[in-house]
Amino acid sequence: MDILGINIIAVLLAMFGFMVVGFLWYGPLFGKRWMELNGFTPETMGDVNMPVMMAKGLTNSLIAAIGISTVLGWSGAVGLLASLKIAFLVWLFFSATTALLAHIYEKQNLELTIIHFGNQLVAYLLAGAIISFF
Repeated sequence: MDILGINIIAVLLAMFGFMVVGFLWYGPLFGKRWMELNGFTPETMGDVNMPVMMAKGLTNSLIAAIGISTVLGWSGAVGLLASLKIAFLVWLFFSATTALLAHIYEKQNLELTIIHFGNQLVAYLLAGAIISFF
């Protein structure tokens, strides 16, 4: 099912992939360190409005998945390897450079920036892989 050349099922699965990667990355994989670097505690995290935060995360993931799908379509990428290459380039040229601004101008800890880089890279590659199968 396509709308404006975008496979809706592929985009929704890629969006879900973004969320799963984020859950794992900022949970069991790097959650403790991410909280330490941000100065978060379980008490301060208890004040978070989780439904609103998840809605924002889903919206962000949906927009990213649509973007990756669009670029893959424009590039004519066919197959898994071509899609992974394009997804990597999209991450490098847009996501990584944008995330790096927090380190450059806001003096974000480099380790925290690298944690964010890893999350986004894995999520972009997963989204590219998912979309390549549709």
